[in-house]
Amino acid sequence: MRKYIYGVISSSQPVTFGQSLLSSGPEEVYTVVQRDLAGVVSNYSAGDFASLSKEDKLHCLMAYQGIIERVMKEGYTILPVKFGTFARDEDEIRRILEQGYNKFAQTLDRMDGLMEIEVAATWDLKKVLEEIGNAVEIRQLKHSLTGKTPSEILEIQINAGKLVRESLDRRRENYRSQTMQSLAAVALDTQPNAVVADEMVMNVAFLIQREKQEDFDRQVKRVDEGFNDQINFRVIGPLPPYSFSTVEIRCPDPEKIEEARQLLGLGTNVSDKELKEAYRHLAAKSHPDVHPDEDAGDEQFAKVREAFVLLRDYCHGQGESVEENLDGQRYSLMPKDVSQAFLVEIKRPALQTG
Repeated sequence: MRKYIYGVISSSQPVTFGQSLLSSGPEEVYTVVQRDLAGVVSNYSAGDFASLSKEDKLHCLMAYQGIIERVMKEGYTILPVKFGTFARDEDEIRRILEQGYNKFAQTLDRMDGLMEIEVAATWDLKKVLEEIGNAVEIRQLKHSLTGKTPSEILEIQINAGKLVRESLDRRRENYRSQTMQSLAAVALDTQPNAVVADEMVMNVAFLIQREKQEDFDRQVKRVDEGFNDQINFRVIGPLPPYSFSTVEIRCPDPEKIEEARQLLGLGTNVSDKELKEAYRHLAAKSHPDVHPDEDAGDEQFAKVREAFVLLRDYCHGQGESVEENLDGQRYSLMPKDVSQAFLVEIKRPALQTG
């Protein structure tokens, strides 16, 4: 039966965390141990994620988040694994843990004692727009409509709309800047998230030390009081570090890896240095500047670049730490080895302006 992977913790002994409702029925959440790391997993017998309804996916997401937060409440530092990640069996989970051991261990050590707090701020958009509409510059434009032709009125209305938008953006940035300056002072890191509506002023995740949570809450209260009810704050947490260290596990495509290997003229066992040298050599030969009148040159250069990125990501996803010297590490590009490999990355979700 497939295993759903929630996250990775430091533990050399088996641990259980109650039951999950992510599957078609209650399933025990337990750990699969490899050395001093453990994957937090449960059996999964429901349908394929891609075919689930929106409501069922939301149910699964809530179950996934609930388990990760439960593990955190038990006192463990957990690296969340990207929502919707499965393994075929426990042996595959052990191979993932072994391959990504250095990355997992170092990131767990770095995140020990830390947690995420999300702060979302909103305002009364109708009230804000009324205040902007009463500004002298906007009132003057409104008064200038008298006696104008339809085309002139339209142009004035367009200009007024631009001024309103610019004023709204300036006010939002001012509020956001003041808030970030105050809260970032008690945080180790910040991660902006998307502002999805005009009613939102900001939506930011803060990485803080657990013992600093009360200090952070007090700072949010001070900021809130300083705005005199102009802004409404919503604080969510404590949370695991979703926004700062989420594990992504992918399986490489052996056929694409083989095509890229042949294009770059590499052997079946390669180092990071050899990969870079092969790319530089072919890139120099196929660069558009070398063939300014040949469209084929652009296409070949793009293929070489694409092959290099694919192999680079494959090699760097084999589990070494980013702090290590990659030149001494060698990677097998044999199809049978590629088919057994995983691409393990620990990263922030896509950075977005918040």
